[in-house]
Amino acid sequence: MTLKSRIAGATAILGVAGTLGLGIAPAASADAAQTVNVRVTVKGNYNATVCVTDILGGTCRDVNRGKSRVFTVQPRRGTAVSVRVIAKGGGSDEANVVTGGSSLRFDAVGSKSRPDVKRR
Repeated sequence: MTLKSRIAGATAILGVAGTLGLGIAPAASADAAQTVNVRVTVKGNYNATVCVTDILGGTCRDVNRGKSRVFTVQPRRGTAVSVRVIAKGGGSDEANVVTGGSSLRFDAVGSKSRPDVKRR
């Protein structure tokens, strides 16, 4: 077998393997990231810093009493979204929720010294 025929054979095998590889793409992963909008409303009589995170990171923002803020996270399916409320000059509370949906709603209630995060 000549070098030219070996190269042609190898190229043909790689071409078939490449075609098969492209033709049989893996199905969408069950743990693919999803976009989730999280609305947090401070209903307690305090101003707070609210942090909403997923397994890779998140955001913290100040939210005044009676106001809402929407956060966007992208957790992998089956992983938790964490909502932490830290009352200015007071205590804190946290809730962790695994969701398959695209939105979550929480209320920050309780007192400044003992805030509480409740899912709606």
